[in-house]
Amino acid sequence: MYKILLVKCCSICIDVTYTRLLRCFVFLSGMSDKTINEFSASTIGIVVYPFGMELREVGKLMRQFYAEALRLQKIFNFYDSDSELSRLNSRREMKASRELREVIKMALEFSSLTDGEYDISLGKQILQRKKGLGMRPIDSSYKDIEVKGDKIILHHPDALIDLGSIAKGYITDRLAEFLRGQEIKEFIIDSRGDIVVSGTFYQVIEIQHPRDADKGLFPLKLRNQAVATSGDYKQFYGSFENSHIVNSKDVISVTVVAKTLAEADVYATVLFVVDDDERARIMNKNADVPALVVRKDMSQTMYNGFGGLIYDGN
Repeated sequence: MYKILLVKCCSICIDVTYTRLLRCFVFLSGMSDKTINEFSASTIGIVVYPFGMELREVGKLMRQFYAEALRLQKIFNFYDSDSELSRLNSRREMKASRELREVIKMALEFSSLTDGEYDISLGKQILQRKKGLGMRPIDSSYKDIEVKGDKIILHHPDALIDLGSIAKGYITDRLAEFLRGQEIKEFIIDSRGDIVVSGTFYQVIEIQHPRDADKGLFPLKLRNQAVATSGDYKQFYGSFENSHIVNSKDVISVTVVAKTLAEADVYATVLFVVDDDERARIMNKNADVPALVVRKDMSQTMYNGFGGLIYDGN
């Protein structure tokens, strides 16, 4: 989770809130800040504060933005019985959209990279923990998920795909592509704490302290990058030990900076669930991915130049 401390280019603030997936703040530049108008459409959950921009233009852009967000959310929502992902989990084999196939293929690559420590087939355990039932062992693994042409097949009855570790990042990346396609280059999208920064300006964003919501660890200075954190404090059931992250070790927070938010999202979860040796191996093989790991005793390890991203006031 992050707090945006310094926005040098903000001209429009768009607040989009829907279901559990996304809370987006988009900051656009290049317009006058002398006049503030307000556009509100509560039926679609968008509040826009434009500075010197025609209300008609803002409304059209945001309706398109919001429609695309809802379309993507309808593909990946694990808790929506009518989402494409839920239909797959129910039918066990079906033709899938390009977006769903892309995300599952990417997630399976990371599952293989970690020999199953990161495993998208463990949705049943997520539901067990959410219901307070305790996690019963299951026999499936990521190897029981097959992408075959335009179809996805689940080969084991225990396999239930949960893409919560990557879908939010993928959706946000697609929304960033939408904005760039509208010739909007300078913006921030904050998707419930995971952030895409686009444009020529640096943005300063503070990482939340994993045990004190009123404190930060330190601010980061980012430009044309994405940052994501996996933490046991973000979603848990009764105690931090029963967080939404299955297979977690002694880590309480991982922050990753990458070129895309999908990459940052999945790396943050991967580094959360592997041991120290495996974490070091993954980081050595991916030297362009800076990361911060915080353990239960609050000790920290930084990888791949993460310390160089810390904002020192200059």
